[in-house]
Amino acid sequence: MKILVINGSPKKKGGASAFFSKILNFMLFPKKTAYKALGLSKNYESIFAELQDIDTVVFSVPLYVDGIPSHFIHFLKELEQYCIDKKCKFMLYVISNSGFVGGHQNQAHLEQYKCWCERAGVTWGGGLGIGGGVMLHVIFYLGFLYTIIRFAAGIIFNMAFGKPFIDDSLLYGFVYGMTIWLFLNSGMLLYEFILAWAIKMRKSIKNLYTRVMLPSFVFLIVADIFMALQALLHGTIFSLNKKGDYTRYLKQFQL
Repeated sequence: MKILVINGSPKKKGGASAFFSKILNFMLFPKKTAYKALGLSKNYESIFAELQDIDTVVFSVPLYVDGIPSHFIHFLKELEQYCIDKKCKFMLYVISNSGFVGGHQNQAHLEQYKCWCERAGVTWGGGLGIGGGVMLHVIFYLGFLYTIIRFAAGIIFNMAFGKPFIDDSLLYGFVYGMTIWLFLNSGMLLYEFILAWAIKMRKSIKNLYTRVMLPSFVFLIVADIFMALQALLHGTIFSLNKKGDYTRYLKQFQL
């Protein structure tokens, strides 16, 4: 059994879709898995070449405007024709992640891939909808690093002042931090594990939905702060006037 995992994010590197696909890759061990990142490239030959002896395909794709991202629609059109011509028989599973807190926000997105399977003549295996995808991505790494760094700093502090190498308060803080980290990621980890199990068994499942384990009002506050910081760090401010040349501004909207 050979599995192909495709990261459908338009980003060249990083991103929540890449993160969730790598978590799934880890959980699929020891099954033989190939990994491809689609990006914005329209050269799909390397991906099509992998499909010749593939049993299962997994898409990890972000939700854009409650549907499939435009660059991924182009890929699906090409893939549909390939599957019809080559009579592909693989099973398709999809991980959809959105910036909205509710996992069910991904429902319509997943249904679109189910419809695509009927057109392409392949088997729909089921999907996983994840709410708060970007925040989960950040929490997974930063939360873990914060707990480890705090634990290491505590050890150094104890050594410097002649205290026990690891005392009760330090151990308690580490366990407490890891428990909170695990809880915040628990829904994602559990449902990715269930999806990985279904893929290994080649079983079709009902769509699964999960989210970042934060109360919605807390999520909204944190998300607003995060997006404001993102805009300040990566955004561009334009000053338009009636006599201006808008060509250079319009270039910012080109993918």
